[in-house]
Amino acid sequence: MHGLAEEPGTGRLLLATHDGLFALRADGDAPSAVGELNTDLMGFTVTAGGDYYASGHPGPGEEGPAALGLITSGDAGQTWQGVSLAGEADFHALDAAGSALYGVDGAVRLLRSVDAGLTWSERTLPEPVADVAADPGSDALVATSEAGLLLSTDAGESFSPLTDAPLLMLVDWAEDGGLVGISPTGQVHTAEYADDEWSEQATVDGAVQAMTVTTSGAVYVSTQDELLRSDDGGSTFSTVTSY
Repeated sequence: MHGLAEEPGTGRLLLATHDGLFALRADGDAPSAVGELNTDLMGFTVTAGGDYYASGHPGPGEEGPAALGLITSGDAGQTWQGVSLAGEADFHALDAAGSALYGVDGAVRLLRSVDAGLTWSERTLPEPVADVAADPGSDALVATSEAGLLLSTDAGESFSPLTDAPLLMLVDWAEDGGLVGISPTGQVHTAEYADDEWSEQATVDGAVQAMTVTTSGAVYVSTQDELLRSDDGGSTFSTVTSY
């Protein structure tokens, strides 16, 4: 599992995996394949308007460069088309907010696009990062690194370390402005804003792979064994499905 995202309008949960895109229509159901491609989808995000963006590598029997750059789907994941940076970028993290699209290439290069990925401007990262999350309501951006959480308030032009924040591997910005993060050991943390005090919530067992916060505030976490859901801000989790 490489990425999780909620589809606007339908509320179904999308799962970007090593073997293509899957969807979960309701908790308790088994995820079903979307489309016929088995592309290794790495970075993955869905805009508020319903556009899908991803990066990754061709699946068995599929054509294309080893690094697909940015690809997009306008038909809910049934088919994918190249947008830019084919053979040049391998985004392991993608996020969209407003008209901006952010991608982390190889952990060391942050790129930003405001024209749906056609052109990009490069930002300077002070540290290699694993994940990035953009505030839906501003130009703020947070990124996770081995040195700690990084905050930008100017769309990634500059970053400052948040020395009082916990060490996080994954982070997501909720619609209400709050943040949810998860540490490399599975400890869930929440904050009303990035530079506010962070609170410990539940600890998730197993190797964490992906996380997202839906528009309703539900927190989904994928581990190597199961998909979990929390409806109380990360205080408790229940199993949605095992795999």
